[in-house]
Amino acid sequence: MINESTVLSKNPEMPSRKYLKSIIIEPGITLNEMASDIYNHIDGKVSIHDICSKIVNEYDVDYQTCLEDCMELFELLIDHEAIKVKQGA
Repeated sequence: MINESTVLSKNPEMPSRKYLKSIIIEPGITLNEMASDIYNHIDGKVSIHDICSKIVNEYDVDYQTCLEDCMELFELLIDHEAIKVKQGA
């Protein structure tokens, strides 16, 4: 279960590459521009709260909407093993 204080890290076994303004995570996950920006903030150091705070400053979105959308994206990426909950965080 993840929450605002959860720290996430990218799965190094799932390579990603930029394609135009999107990111493709192998095998077969394509993120749109906003989801790509969110994914790019995942570094194994910052919390979901910190990521959402950055996105709110970059896009015209309120914090609660951003948090809900980010949580949905993160759950999907965790289910596909593209990202992991950082242990000990």
